[in-house]
Amino acid sequence: MTAILDLKSVSKRYGKKLVLDGVSVAFQPGLTLLTGPSGAGKSTLLRLCATAERPSGGDILWAGQKLPGARERLRRVLGYAPQAVDLPEELTAREFVLHLAALKGLKTGEADRQFLALAEAVGLHADANNRISGFSGGMRRRLVLLQALLGQPQLICLDEPTAELDTDSRQRVAALITRAAQSAIVLMTTHLEDGVATQARAVLRVDGGRVQPA
Repeated sequence: MTAILDLKSVSKRYGKKLVLDGVSVAFQPGLTLLTGPSGAGKSTLLRLCATAERPSGGDILWAGQKLPGARERLRRVLGYAPQAVDLPEELTAREFVLHLAALKGLKTGEADRQFLALAEAVGLHADANNRISGFSGGMRRRLVLLQALLGQPQLICLDEPTAELDTDSRQRVAALITRAAQSAIVLMTTHLEDGVATQARAVLRVDGGRVQPA
């Protein structure tokens, strides 16, 4: 059975502010882009899908089972790359990713193989054993994307993964995302970069608390 992420009448409040209002949408394998103005709720929607936050109302289902009951089941097959991440400055890129791989239950040899392949794909291979403290903003962005793709997740949530990237890095990342979307549900907030938009199975606009086809 194909895993589907299904939101039914999902709402999210922060105090008195209603950010999402009765959102109902089902996500299937393939790339879905989330667009809309800044502050409209794109990142909030992504955090809900990634189980980083809980909805104020409504239900989120993974493969037919409601969260929070299915939360741990979903997290085992989840890759999440938020915009802001506190990275361990003292670790090398390799040490950081292998630590996360261990938490995901990947064996060290397989995790290292995947890390090296992904590092090559995003242009971080030469810096694999360098400390994160020396990484630029673009390098950090690519490292966060890399860890999200580790372990071939079934649900991948990416919050503007191409921000701060140069043209070459943007193309590399777009190719990786497109490849991942062949077998996984990929949700990505974006400003419709050309390298990714043409490959999307759906483009949804988040605005006014609602989610609608763009």
